[in-house]
Amino acid sequence: MDNLMTLATDLISLETRRVETAGQNIANVATPGYKRQIAFDDVLAAGSATGGSAVANALPPTGIATDFAAGKLIHTGNPLDLSINGQGFFEVATSSGLAYTRLGSFQRDADGRLVTGKGAALQAMGGGDVVVRSNNWHVERDGTLVDDGNPSVVIRVATFPDPSRLTRGDDGLFHANGAQAVDVDPPQLVQGFVESSNVSVGNDMMQMMEAMRRIESGQKLVHAYDDMIGTVLQRLGDIQA
Repeated sequence: MDNLMTLATDLISLETRRVETAGQNIANVATPGYKRQIAFDDVLAAGSATGGSAVANALPPTGIATDFAAGKLIHTGNPLDLSINGQGFFEVATSSGLAYTRLGSFQRDADGRLVTGKGAALQAMGGGDVVVRSNNWHVERDGTLVDDGNPSVVIRVATFPDPSRLTRGDDGLFHANGAQAVDVDPPQLVQGFVESSNVSVGNDMMQMMEAMRRIESGQKLVHAYDDMIGTVLQRLGDIQA
């Protein structure tokens, strides 16, 4: 009987996490560059064709993984909007170290640096901030910044052999946590575009509904367990009487 309660509570816990994950995804469907989160059993299902155990071993301790599939590129016409057409991440420098993002919506600060909305500076290949010194500039497809007709720096596009090691910070950026970043060679950048969220509302809504039904099943198991315990206690009381 204890196994029944354990099964029920584990089921409710797992499916609650799926509901929360799907809700988080749906809430960010319009957030540029957002990468959807995947709950534990969704990761196993996605990897079952190639070996579920390997996928499970790669899962973070939180039971939540990230789907790094690319979103659609949306034209904005803003030269400060950059997108990666293919694999990789922009590398940015934060107060706590280097971080990585697919969202290339940048601004120019007072020093001409290209920075995120929270002030993290875009990094060049070989290190250093990407700085724009004139109003006549553009970015080539290979990431070369051409400033007033002269090649200046190459924007770094980094990737990871094992992206599952990346962790998502509260700032929305991904952090390497000791994983080694390598250059994408050659990178493919597109100027004047932003990458949309890779969330599919239909899929996440369906997963949420399925999870809610499983939570209801778990609750029924809990009620059944309570009823059985109550019956046992009542019969023990009758026997002692």
